[in-house]
Amino acid sequence: MPETIVVELRLPADVAAAIRGRERAELTDEERAKYFLALGLFAERAVSLAKAASLAGMSRYEFALLLKRVGLPAYEYTQTDYQEDLAFVAAARES
Repeated sequence: MPETIVVELRLPADVAAAIRGRERAELTDEERAKYFLALGLFAERAVSLAKAASLAGMSRYEFALLLKRVGLPAYEYTQTDYQEDLAFVAAARES
């Protein structure tokens, strides 16, 4: 298991209540905080999909589904990727 540190976090009551909302009601406060932290860190590209999924206590597949549900892409597909795919398809058609 990777090294861990303990972080004490003081939140306004309304923010704590939002974290305790209806989503994933079976989780403890700590697990919920990790869940939202994982979403934020992944959205900011601070951690990989695998690391965010692990932090959230999910498989990569489950986390990718969560990202889809909240409107975030699980994988970056750039214009360059698209152009390379188009070139590959065009070359494959010529063969």
